[in-house]
Amino acid sequence: MPDTVEESIQAAELAIFQRKSLSLAAASAAGLLGRFESFLHGGLRASMATADHYGFLNTVEGLDDQSVKALPDVVKQFPGQHQPTLVATTPSLSLVDRLLRDGYTPAPIRPIAYLRPSTKIRLDGIVTDEWQIHEVSTKKDARLFLALLDAGYAASSEVEALIRAEHAHPMVRGFIASSNDQPLAAAAMSLHPTGAVFGGASTLSAARGTGAQAALLTYRLQLARALDIPLATATAAPGASSIRNLARLGFTIVERTAWRLAPANR
Repeated sequence: MPDTVEESIQAAELAIFQRKSLSLAAASAAGLLGRFESFLHGGLRASMATADHYGFLNTVEGLDDQSVKALPDVVKQFPGQHQPTLVATTPSLSLVDRLLRDGYTPAPIRPIAYLRPSTKIRLDGIVTDEWQIHEVSTKKDARLFLALLDAGYAASSEVEALIRAEHAHPMVRGFIASSNDQPLAAAAMSLHPTGAVFGGASTLSAARGTGAQAALLTYRLQLARALDIPLATATAAPGASSIRNLARLGFTIVERTAWRLAPANR
């Protein structure tokens, strides 16, 4: 089990990368447009997608004073039009100076959240009794789960295909939240050597703000505790309701810095 904040963040980031690798492999197996890859090199964790629709997947994580030495070799693997976003959890001043000299500029932060399920879950102000949560276990459940994801995300057809491919993977466990026998939200969980990754949170527009995702988070945390999983982790967009739900339950939120090449330097 991770004992320090640094070890917990590292375990969380490794679990997230393993989930990304799973997602990219699922997209490739589903025959989606372009090439999908993930690889490790010199302490860096790279995720790559070569089609225009999936450029947002291109990232290089784990950047620090040591791994930056491998950055040129890693960046060369990416198509010129899809240069990756670099993620550095706690960059030193010298690393920041180097990135700026190399033509990178700050991009929106990349929050990551983690919690040890063995710790007490905060339930103050969170109502879960009105929600019935069940895990996807049948083909009918699986179809409903994917339909809830589609409706909740309302993404483009290309991104929808990516979401479906990832969440149909056998390692991804799906959960459905219902109120008054009406399925209204879905969320997923996958188990990896360094922890459980919570992802795929989607709620029908009419049910947003009603506590469905908080109930799904609580359910998955209790399951992770029962399975003796050492760490639970998730990512979300800055300022998203998902981040607020995670923080309310006691997750530690780490606002990782991100960097992109300035347009003139791409």
